[in-house]
This record gives sequence, structure tokens and C-alpha cells, in this order.
Amino acid sequence: MPGVPHEMKIAMSEQVIPYLQEKKGRENGGIIHRTLMLYGIAESTLAIQIEEWENALPASMHLAYLPKDGVIRLRLSTYGDATENEMDAQIEAIKPLIADYLIATEDLALEQILGNLLKERQQTIATAESCTGGRLAAALNAQSGSSAYYMGTVVAYDNSIKEQVLGVQHDTLIAKGAVSERTVCEMAEGVRALMCTDYAIATSGIAGPTGGTPDKPVGTVWIAWATPMGTEAECFHFGVAREREQITQRAVTAALVKMIKIIGRS
Repeated sequence: MPGVPHEMKIAMSEQVIPYLQEKKGRENGGIIHRTLMLYGIAESTLAIQIEEWENALPASMHLAYLPKDGVIRLRLSTYGDATENEMDAQIEAIKPLIADYLIATEDLALEQILGNLLKERQQTIATAESCTGGRLAAALNAQSGSSAYYMGTVVAYDNSIKEQVLGVQHDTLIAKGAVSERTVCEMAEGVRALMCTDYAIATSGIAGPTGGTPDKPVGTVWIAWATPMGTEAECFHFGVAREREQITQRAVTAALVKMIKIIGRS
């Protein structure tokens, strides 16, 4: 393959992959995949939890664990030796074992899953970001057609912006600090009111490598979700040893996952 990325991508998508798919299809009926997306469970714990189911899989099926940024893509594959119905039956059998962690039953980006939910319901969302610095906004508006549901963001890195634009109370920042439950809730509620949306997400944390304290070490991130039913927040600890980029990406992932769950249960 050519080494220039642009040329390689074109050749792969237009020539190589279609050729391989056609060749595999001629030989034994093609490849079938089923993908489940999970969040909130470690890969090793998941392996133990589904061990009995996995060990009982037919020899024609192969399971892969594909973790990234806290999300595990559990992919079941067959190479022409099992039918669609047989694959679907195995997926239905595993669902009760992973119900608490299941996000989606298709291999899509989290922002695409969230966007689809919002479009189906004709609802809108906005974001207020501190530690994620616009990365949450970048994920949401990267989807084609996102203008139908994504209204915008306020990157309120400085406390003065939290107060003057988002309406966070000065007393809240003095008493609780920027990285706190109360602050992040007021950020989410403020941007939801500012942009007149159904939902809003706010993030505030310490991405490092400096700025941590014994009470709030590097990797501490508060995330809030403002909804028509009220506002809820959660504190995450993404680890002192992680790099800044890893912490912010994990925060984006956690924010999207919880929003998907909130809308899904409403």
C-alpha cells in the first residue's frame, strides 16, 4: 500500500476492501459481525462475567474484546460458518449478563448514537466545558446533520466566564471551588437556559499534569447533565498517571455515555 495516508485510504476503501469482501464472499458466504458496546466494567471483570457463555460458543464463532477510552466493543464474528439467525441468538443470550453495562447493539461512535437519539426525539443539547476545552463540542458537531440537535458550547475555562456567561454563583466558586458538584450543576443549568435546549452537559476537572491537590488529585472530573427532569452530577477519577489528553478523552466518553443512558430511559 502507498505510504501517503490520503492515497492509502482511497485505495483501501475503493479497491482493497471490496476485493477482500468479494473474495471472502465467494469462498464461504462472507463475514458476519455483531457488536455490543459496553461501559463501566473492566475487561478482566467482563471476561469472568461472561465466561460460561463464551466457553459455550460454537467453534464457528469468534469473540474479540476491543477496549478504548473506557468503552469495550465486544465483537462476535463468524467467517461464513454460521447464519445471521444463529449470531442473533447468541447476542440475545448474552444481553442479560451485561444489561447493566450495555450502551448499544451496533458499532457506532458514541456521539453518533447520541445524535440519533436526539434526532428521533426532535430534541436539542448544548455543552459547557472547562477541563475538556471544547473536545465535547468537537465530538458532537463532527456528525453530519448535527445542527439539527446541537446548539453550541461555552468553553468556560476561567471562573469569570463561569460566572458572567453561565451564571455560576460567585459564592459557589468560593465555597466549593471550580471542580465541584455544585459548580458543574450550575454550569449545566446555565448553558441549558442560555441556549434554550432540552439537555445540557457540563464538565469541570483537573486534567493535569499540574493543579492537583490531596482532596482533588489530577484526574478528578465532575460532570453534570441537565435535563427536563432535573440535574444530576457524578465525580470521576481517571487516574493521576494518565496523560492530559487521556483524561480529557475519558471525560468526553463518560459524558456521552451517561447522556445516552439518560435519554434512553426517558
